[in-house]
Amino acid sequence: MATSGTVAFRPNIEEIISESFERCGIDTQTRTGYFAKSARRSLNLLFSEWANRGINYWAVSNNTLSLTSGTSNYALPPGTIDIIDAVIRENDTDQMINRVSIAEYNQIPNKTETGKPNQYMIDRQYTPQIYFWQVPDASYSMVYWAVNQLDDVTLSNQDADVPYRWTDCICAGLAAKLSLKYASDRYQLLNDVYEKSFSFASSADNDGVNLRVQPTALNLI
Repeated sequence: MATSGTVAFRPNIEEIISESFERCGIDTQTRTGYFAKSARRSLNLLFSEWANRGINYWAVSNNTLSLTSGTSNYALPPGTIDIIDAVIRENDTDQMINRVSIAEYNQIPNKTETGKPNQYMIDRQYTPQIYFWQVPDASYSMVYWAVNQLDDVTLSNQDADVPYRWTDCICAGLAAKLSLKYASDRYQLLNDVYEKSFSFASSADNDGVNLRVQPTALNLI
């Protein structure tokens, strides 16, 4: 028997919503327009939850921030959740820059000292801000990898900003959230299914590199 020869399976928002309501035991033919609106809201809440549970590697992007002399802090692009790695680039040469906590940045005695930045701190406000020390004494670039917010779900005929390997997880997660509102008797079962699906998806969602531990040489007396 021949297979389809295609790899295009990607349910849109309407199909994800239908699958999730079916898992709740709700006939999709009886749903009103408000049910779809409620489900889309729950999907966006699900995406917010995922942002707190770890790195969504498909939402990682490589960006460049231009630094100007004398300016110590900058607004990060809308939708930036966090930065996972960064370097300072000057004349096509990259140098490591370390991230410090708010407390560590606060304890720097002279925050106006200028030079080539070697530390940064992120203030994760509604619009996140990044602070550098030393304050740039010339024009530099920070090249960084950012974790970004998933695209909002606004219409049911859209595609979800989720890759194929997370398809079951998004349906399971939405079903669990919908059961809280429409099928509370199924919540425990559906949430257990969701947690198992999330565990499978998140364990496979990484940068493909195992932790490397390299021993240091010991001076033996």
